Amino acid sequence: MNSTSRLLAVAVAATLSLALSACSGKANQASSGSTGDLKTDLGVTGNRISLGVLTDLTGQFAPLATELTNAEKLYWEERNAAGGVCDGRYQVDLDVRDHGYNVQNSVSLYASMKTKNLAFEQILGSPMNAALSADIQKDGIVTLPASWAPVLLKNPLMTVVGATTDLEVVNLLDYLLDQKQLTTGDAIGHIYFEGELGESGLIGSKKVAAAHNLKLVEAKIKPTDTDMTAHVTTMKAQGVKAIVMSTSSGPLASAAAVASAQGMQVPLLGNTQTFAPGTLKTPGGAYLKAHFLGAQPVSPFDQAASKAILDKYLKKFAGTNPTLQISYGWARADVMRQLLERACAAHDLTRQGLVKARQSLAKVDTGGLAPVLDYTTAGAPPTYESYLMKAGDAPGGLTLEKGPYRGADAT
Repeated sequence: MNSTSRLLAVAVAATLSLALSACSGKANQASSGSTGDLKTDLGVTGNRISLGVLTDLTGQFAPLATELTNAEKLYWEERNAAGGVCDGRYQVDLDVRDHGYNVQNSVSLYASMKTKNLAFEQILGSPMNAALSADIQKDGIVTLPASWAPVLLKNPLMTVVGATTDLEVVNLLDYLLDQKQLTTGDAIGHIYFEGELGESGLIGSKKVAAAHNLKLVEAKIKPTDTDMTAHVTTMKAQGVKAIVMSTSSGPLASAAAVASAQGMQVPLLGNTQTFAPGTLKTPGGAYLKAHFLGAQPVSPFDQAASKAILDKYLKKFAGTNPTLQISYGWARADVMRQLLERACAAHDLTRQGLVKARQSLAKVDTGGLAPVLDYTTAGAPPTYESYLMKAGDAPGGLTLEKGPYRGADAT
């Protein structure tokens, strides 16, 4: 082990020690108990385990977050009907709250939820996770963020599911380089939200630009910005050969419509949260079908594993226009199940016991929904691979182009 690895290991061990101490503090002692030979405390009552879900049901990511949350609910409904977890000992309930993609709302709701739930199955949004990360670590609560910001890897209690946002952009740009759609010296554009979500994506484009001598034309926007005319026009004037979008689907739809109107023929690349199927019904829809390439943490519905989950979902939520958040929610819930089972196997379903389970988590197989997730290296992403997808007339609006794919610069 080199000196850098030793320093990282020491730092992570110290952080976990603090988290474990927090778990054994006054709040946990007040609620501690046991069921037979199994220790329990917060969020476990009788034969029920409560998990927090802090999501966006009314804000700008509501369409995606609603499907993500519904898929997690459906997973646990099916699992509970089959006997639950821990050899049939427990049923799992989700405590769902809506922050409306507002950071202050998420902080207030977290404070009211943290003593009622064993862990957080979902906290959606990079800004929300960034704001809550210190409290999560102090409170010793294992959390699955619905975010891929690389900064979250510094918190050992955050269990990111999928490649981080920067790696998604690296994989997208590396694929264009592999396909000779980009070459040394070309210009690329990047339109991104201010804050963790967008700026994490920018890290990836900067990395590839530096490695391949690409000229990077940046455009930072606010989450409320919807008209991309000025930015796309500027990028066309700069001769960009591709435009990366680290935004929501509204700016993507606008960028596609503008690019089409101006006669551009360049790829539009998008992070996980950038694409929604509804964009294909906007004025830029035809352009997206011809030129969009997106990165996703799970396989599309034209692959067997995700198709099976989609079929289950549509039986309950018929008539919906599905997104890949369905498969992603299912995969995330399965990661949480494996954490709970690990804690039960160690006879410790307390907060501290779940932290220990997270600390010992190694490789996680979600049945082909996601690449195999490897949590053995502290501070590293669980995978460097993404599914690269084209837009088209298919469930979820996406079909597999390549994947799981890891670009040469994804390190």
